[in-house]
Amino acid sequence: MAERTLIWDVFEYVFEADRRRMGRIKPVRTYRNPIFLAREWAEAMEDGNFRSQRAFARAIGLSHARVSQVLGLLRLCPEVIDDLDKLGDPLSSRIFTERKLRALGTLRPENQKRAFHSMQVQEIS
Repeated sequence: MAERTLIWDVFEYVFEADRRRMGRIKPVRTYRNPIFLAREWAEAMEDGNFRSQRAFARAIGLSHARVSQVLGLLRLCPEVIDDLDKLGDPLSSRIFTERKLRALGTLRPENQKRAFHSMQVQEIS
């Protein structure tokens, strides 16, 4: 084994300090905006010439049900979709998840807007 020198000790000390600091750094979590994801999938389905949602789901390794749930968000009323667009992508927190938004799809458009805005207020407070 090679003899340890002062340079080696300094080198080891610096990298050990870096390793300790790196352990404390937490990555910034980001979350996809569900509307952006739904649009990307719809575009990919068209561009990839998939015959069905099931074929697309097989290609990306997800279930048909999951693909259907995400693409179903595109049936929300235009005002809700516009408001979600304004939030941008990615989101800094799980403000609006696909699961929360899916519940809005069962409502009438005027009720969708009301429910969406109450969700916004809850997230802010």
